[in-house]
Amino acid sequence: MKTTLLAILGSIASAALTFAQVQAQQVTGTPGSPGATTTINGQQLPPPDPAFGGVIQNDALKSTP
Repeated sequence: MKTTLLAILGSIASAALTFAQVQAQQVTGTPGSPGATTTINGQQLPPPDPAFGGVIQNDALKSTP
């Protein structure tokens, strides 16, 4: 009984710690705009480069952020 209770409490504690660390980057503003800021959790310094989802063309007017 005591072992089962400790296992349940350990599982709950590890799940709580996992979910607390899942909070990822928060972006204020539109990503790619000059006024956008990103808040990181600071566990990895320097922070990894953000994923780029745009398309780079030879003509700037045809490129997308």
